[in-house]
Amino acid sequence: MIARIRTTIVTAWLSVILPMTAQAADHGADIAPDIARIIARGTLVVAAYKTDMPPFFYMDDQGKPSGIDVELATDIAQRLGVRLSYARIADSFDQLPQLVAERRADVVISYLSRTLRRAALVRFTQPYVRLRQVLMASRTKTAPFFRGGEKIEALNSPQVQIGVEEGSSYADFATERFPQVQIRRFASNDDALVALMAGQLHAVMVDEGFATAVNYPIPGAPRYNVPEDWGLYVKTLPLPGASDPIAMATHRDDLSWLAWLDTYIADRKDDGTLDRILNRHLKGAQQ
Repeated sequence: MIARIRTTIVTAWLSVILPMTAQAADHGADIAPDIARIIARGTLVVAAYKTDMPPFFYMDDQGKPSGIDVELATDIAQRLGVRLSYARIADSFDQLPQLVAERRADVVISYLSRTLRRAALVRFTQPYVRLRQVLMASRTKTAPFFRGGEKIEALNSPQVQIGVEEGSSYADFATERFPQVQIRRFASNDDALVALMAGQLHAVMVDEGFATAVNYPIPGAPRYNVPEDWGLYVKTLPLPGASDPIAMATHRDDLSWLAWLDTYIADRKDDGTLDRILNRHLKGAQQ
């Protein structure tokens, strides 16, 4: 049985006090209004999915917010010279863009896939990481389809059942990649993995960040309680040519704020900070 990663139910803002930087402290009237609004408030409100999702965001065993997105959000707030607050109130990834569209948050930094459907509601930054799409596949149930070679296209059959998380981009990705397959939607990837281990699915479609967290648990992070011999029953299959761009999202009218975030991501790529964060948390997954 796979243990559900614990969900942090937040009924109030989780705030982190950050030191005021000299650069952000001097904010005159020439600051763009969408950025000045955040600085004047003194708080950056970041929308996040309410369930822990290592390695991107989770509460560690010391009760501290941790992960790739947490490091980025903390650094952004510090550079603005404001407090950081998390709005961990989204029940699904699809609800995250709605939070910034309704101005209940300034930005989504929460393992959010950039998709055309979501881009009709919000504006996305450039991706700060590109993950491969993968199948976590049952060795026994997929073996008959791989006779003569392990070709992913062989699974595109009405006889195959693939699990996805409801409200995630993978509900769309799976339908596009495997139009003939029976797509089964689950409340969480945890539930989909339970069904996979019970022999009810041929595979679960996820990204390599999630697969890495399952196969190589992060010390101090919530864990998926997969058996030690998990690898004997399930294998991870990257999908050729299929990537998952993870990006931040802002209100569609906040063009200066979007440009600031794009510049931040570009600078962190150039100075190597982003690579160091990703390598530390993804432990060898391909960015």
